[in-house]
Amino acid sequence: VYRALGKIDEALVSYQKAIELDPNYVEAYGNLGNLLAYLGHFDDAISKHRTALQLKPDFLNALSNLAIALNASGRRSEALECFSKRLESERGDNPSNPEDRTFRFITKAKMRHDIEQFRYLVTQKQDAERFVEIASMYETADKEIDWPSEDTKAISLSEEHRERLGATYNRSVHLLEAAEVSGSSLSDTLDVGKITADYFSHAAGMTYFDDLLSREALSSLRRFLLGSTIWVGFDYPGGYLGSMLIDGLACPLLLQISDDLRRTFPDIFKNHQLTQLWAYKYDSSLTGIEVHADFAAVNVNFWITPETANLNPESGGLVVYDSEAPLDWDFRTYNKNQHRIREFLDEHDSGKTVVPYRENRIVLFNSNLFHETDTIEFKQGYENRRINITMLFGDRKLT
Repeated sequence: VYRALGKIDEALVSYQKAIELDPNYVEAYGNLGNLLAYLGHFDDAISKHRTALQLKPDFLNALSNLAIALNASGRRSEALECFSKRLESERGDNPSNPEDRTFRFITKAKMRHDIEQFRYLVTQKQDAERFVEIASMYETADKEIDWPSEDTKAISLSEEHRERLGATYNRSVHLLEAAEVSGSSLSDTLDVGKITADYFSHAAGMTYFDDLLSREALSSLRRFLLGSTIWVGFDYPGGYLGSMLIDGLACPLLLQISDDLRRTFPDIFKNHQLTQLWAYKYDSSLTGIEVHADFAAVNVNFWITPETANLNPESGGLVVYDSEAPLDWDFRTYNKNQHRIREFLDEHDSGKTVVPYRENRIVLFNSNLFHETDTIEFKQGYENRRINITMLFGDRKLT
């Protein structure tokens, strides 16, 4: 409760007292580790997360929080090992929780994507026979399922379909490499001074620019995102699919990009460390993310899909409003409560910046600014699905 109220000193004392009372209190070590990382005490945070894992080796949240702390302290390879260990535990040959919702439920939109992805993998010539068999299996199940009228409505898989698809559905059956590139992952044409000045010319902090990544980094990342079976999240309101660091998205290249951004734009990122990273993939027949703000200090949003897939060059990107979420709103309010947010924007007559979609374009802004996906109208076809990467740095209350 103290942590939620922002009373950091009191929260620290309470966690430490809880551990004194019960030295085996695993969750207290984990929460204390998170708070220490929030304060920038990464070595101490790492120690607490390791203690939690010693007490409970299958404490998966501690494993991923340890990875975030390790990455923030510059120990990228160790962080990736932790993410890999969690992925194997959750989505490998013997999942730690086979009754997880992502194994038991599915949407029509998710099924459509997975069939498209397995058919795409057939064209990549590696393990083609295997993916032909998997794609055919999914196509058969697709015809057998009595789907609801809404493509985004999650339904439970029957025991028969779970048994048939279980070894492949939302499992890490194909994970490509996305290694670090030599030198910087960012383009060598960036005008750092102008970009920084543009960012601070906005009252709250916001700008966008093109050619973010080097061609090598962009090509490698696109291949990784198209070919890896990491798109496990399907419960989003718009029907888009998501992948988090713990789902297999954690790769050397994305962590390198986050470090290169911080190193290249120090006045913008300050001491803010990477706290979360995800990717979303959109079916153009459905909708994008509703208006919201995020918990971070700096938000990075960049786009991977070739712009030739975008049928409307004036849209398909991001709308960023000039209003910041009130700091006394809780996460659920500023991130989920559409009625309250729209009402707030109307009351404050908020202006906005509409950023059209472009391949390799980045929108860099104060994460506390309300924002939403613009109207999406992309071509059909697996490789034409709109893909964006989001990185969050720091905390909204520590700008």
